[in-house]
Order: sequence, then structure tokens, then C-alpha cells
Amino acid sequence: MWDELIPVSLVAELVFCPRNFYYRACEGENTVNRFVVEGNIKDEKRKERERLRTQEKLQVKEITLSSERLGIIGVLDAVENDGEIYPIEYKRGYLKESLSDDVQLCLEALLLEEHVGKTVQYGYIYYYSSRVRRRVEFSQELRNKSIEAIDKAREILYRGEIPEPVADTRCHGCSLLSVCLPFETRFIKEKGEKPKRIITELNTGRVLYVDEHGAYIGKRGGKITVTKDGKVITEIPASYLRQLIISANANISTQALKFLLRLNVDIVYQSTFGRFEGKFVPEENKNSLLRIEQYRRHIDRDFTLEVSKSFVKGKLLNMRTLLLRQNREFGDREIDEACIRIKNVITRIPDAGDKEELLGLEGIATRDYFRVFGKLLKPKLDFDFEKRTKRPPRDPVNALLSFGYSLLVGNFISTVSTVGFDPYIGFLHSTRYGRPALALDLMEEFRPVIVDSLVLSVLNRNMFTKEDFKERFGGIYIQEKGRETFFKAYIGKIQSEILHPIFEYRVSYRRAFEIQARLLAKFIKGEIEEYIPFALR
Repeated sequence: MWDELIPVSLVAELVFCPRNFYYRACEGENTVNRFVVEGNIKDEKRKERERLRTQEKLQVKEITLSSERLGIIGVLDAVENDGEIYPIEYKRGYLKESLSDDVQLCLEALLLEEHVGKTVQYGYIYYYSSRVRRRVEFSQELRNKSIEAIDKAREILYRGEIPEPVADTRCHGCSLLSVCLPFETRFIKEKGEKPKRIITELNTGRVLYVDEHGAYIGKRGGKITVTKDGKVITEIPASYLRQLIISANANISTQALKFLLRLNVDIVYQSTFGRFEGKFVPEENKNSLLRIEQYRRHIDRDFTLEVSKSFVKGKLLNMRTLLLRQNREFGDREIDEACIRIKNVITRIPDAGDKEELLGLEGIATRDYFRVFGKLLKPKLDFDFEKRTKRPPRDPVNALLSFGYSLLVGNFISTVSTVGFDPYIGFLHSTRYGRPALALDLMEEFRPVIVDSLVLSVLNRNMFTKEDFKERFGGIYIQEKGRETFFKAYIGKIQSEILHPIFEYRVSYRRAFEIQARLLAKFIKGEIEEYIPFALR
């Protein structure tokens, strides 16, 4: 008798790739790609007829069977009886020999044998693309391999240790490729061949931003609509969405809310001034093993200091890179001197003895950075910048920086939650009630290259005037039109592609967010020996 029944399909995944089994069974990953979607569509068509009777045989579809003795449970695609009873498994793709497919079918036969009380000699695997069946004989050898696979699966579940990446042709087309990062993990551990670009999951990653007072967000068929006064403002297929940001007094229907949550779309609320206020979260990632390790590492001072040094180093490297790149046009001596001072601070990071000393170094470099940041604005502009101010921002430049950072933290809350982290337990940033410390940790590396560079870009391209800002209670805030302008530019920025500084393939910044979060997860779990920050060259 077993406390937990293992799905037969997961045992088959283990035979194909033990690491794939670990991610699905231990961490609850269920990422899909186009191959999975195609298979699901074919399954839906097949399920339309639950029973099929001809003169020769009876076919029954979708039978769920379990065995306490074996400790497994499975859904049999179909069972046929033509005098002999046997299982049928349906697979996307072309006819092929596959041990993992054979093991899955054999385990289904073992379940069937236990329930009908007679031996099942063979079964069939039907391949959609070839439109042919392949007969599988349930030899004693195959039965032994199938039982051994169950034992190995249970061992991985019990130990909770992630298997090594296979990093071979099995990875091509795998829906968990963007989660597993097999080639990237091997490269970091062995410093071997550079990995090739990842084909990411199906989600197109679009963001819908609603900044219209009195707007109504609803559902029409498979689309999300935004209307005001009975007129449609925008309409978008829900399957394209990754995030909905509401930054106005807009309403959303319960139907639309539930629909988006089922599709794992984050619904984020911001204040009119762009401050993150909260979010509706789809079903929480079930990766409790990662969160346990995160909590354990959080109270480990040595680990906390080590990973915090990486966050700070990445941030300062990107600050310096931004100043150097932008100063090619200006040739300002003070900016060059600031870059030298920041470089000197970076060299002192490894010797920081505690987090307080590390934060002191970060503060020194950040002050040098913002002391010359205003020099990167073209002289003809009406905007001045002397120093970083917040809560409230005292000038338009600070208002844009604050708004941009609020958008960025929203992205990272979603990213770390997707990976399976608790966004409120961090390492560099102290833990306070309601503070997304881990999201703030990871976004440090991206502040200069995403928000700071974008603020310089939109201002130097004259996309804003002083009319886009308004003074309220001693602070300067962005008007509605200005927020919309900046948000569109922000989305364009995070969806733009760059050469990844570690792996040297092209990815969007949004994808780079997730890669860093997954590398951090691998470091926390001990799969890799260092966390390498994202630092542009």
C-alpha cells in the first residue's frame, strides 16, 4: 500500500528523461508548447465518441484505473475487446520505436490485468501522423523494466534530488526546455560548448494595460474586451495574454476574471500614479520543494551574503555599462570619472564582510551614478535631474523612474511566482510585511538596462513635455496620457531582443527575467555552484 499513487504517464516520462519526471512530479511544472497543444486537440477529437462498437470489437475510451499494490494510477486512452482485451495508447507524431511509450502501455496493461483478472498479452500504440498502430508485446523483460521504472520514480520522489540534465536530442521539442535549461546548466557547470537559443513555451507574453477611467473589462467568447460607454476600446484573444495591468478606476467582470485566472494570466492593480497595489494570482505554483530551500537559504547568512553580492555586482556593472554607452555621444569627463569610481567599488564587493558593508558599497556607487545621470539628458530639454528622489518624486525624471520601477517589480513578482519562489522572502532586501523582497533582489540587475535607459530614451526623443506631468502635494506625477506613452515604450523595451551575456543567444528581456530566476533556483537547490548576474557588456 502506498500513500501516493504515481500517474502512469509520469513513469513513462521518467523512462524518457528522469529530469523531466522530476520537474513534473516534484515541482509541478506543466509548461506546454505547440506539440502539447496539437496532442490535446487530437485527444479532444478522439474523446468525442466514448464507445465504439463494430461487428468485430468493442472499444471503450478514457478509462481510469489504479493499483494500490503497484502504487500507480492511469487513464487508458482506449480499451478494445475482440475476444482478447488490450489497451490502446494514442500518440502525436510518426511511427517509431520508443521504450518510454512501451513502458506506459505495459503499465496500463498491468492495471487492466489487475481489474479484469486475466493476462493481457499485447497492446497497440496509434500514431496520429502516420495513422498506423504499432503492436507491443508485453514480454517479461518489458514487464520487469516497467516495474523498475516505478521503483526509480518513487526513489526520486522520496529523495527530492534533481537528476542531471541529459542535454541531448531528447531535449529538442520538449515542453520543459525553457524550465529545465539543460544546455545552460551544463555550460555553467562544465564551461563547455555555448548553448543554442531556447524555443520558449506557447504563451506569446502580451500585456494588456488598462488606464482608462470608467472602462469595463469583460469576456466575449475567447476574447477579452475593454469597453467604455458601450464602445469597444480594444479586444484581444485571451490566449495571447500573459498579464493584465489595471491602472485606473476600471471594472472587470467576474466571468473575465475567472477566465484569465484559468489561463494563468496575472491581473495586476496599480495606483493612478503607477504604484503596485496588489494582484490576483492564478493557482499558486506547487513547487514547495523550492520554497523550502528558499526559506532555509534565507536564514543562512553566508549564502545570503554570497548571492547578495551577485545581485549588487550585476546592478553596478549595468550602471557602469549604461554610463559608458551613453557617454559616447556626450564625452563628459565627470561621467568617465564616475565610471572609474563605480569600477573601483565593484572590485571591493568580494571583500565585503557582511550585508551592511555590501549595502554601503552599493550606496556609494549608486550616488556616483545618479550624480551624473542628468548629464545624459540632452541640453535642449526642459527637464533637470539633480538626484534620485522618491515618495514623492520631485521632478519629471524621477517620476518616470519611479513609474518604470513599479512596472518592473510587477514583472518580477510574476516571474518569481511562476518559477515557484515566494516573492516576499529575499536575500539582499530585508523582509518586511508586504514587501516583495525577492522580486526586488532580482530586478536590481535590470534597473539600469530596462528603466534607466528607457527614461533617457523617451526624454531624449522628445516623447514627453512638461504638460505630461502635474504637481500634487509636493510631488510630481505623470498624467494619464504620459503614463500610456511610457507604458507602451516599456512593453516594447522588455519584448526587444538582446544577446544574452552569459549564453550568447538572442532572447527578449522578458525571457531573460525568467532565465535569471531559474538560474537562481538552481543555485539555491545546489544544482549549480554560483549565481551569475545578468550584466551587459
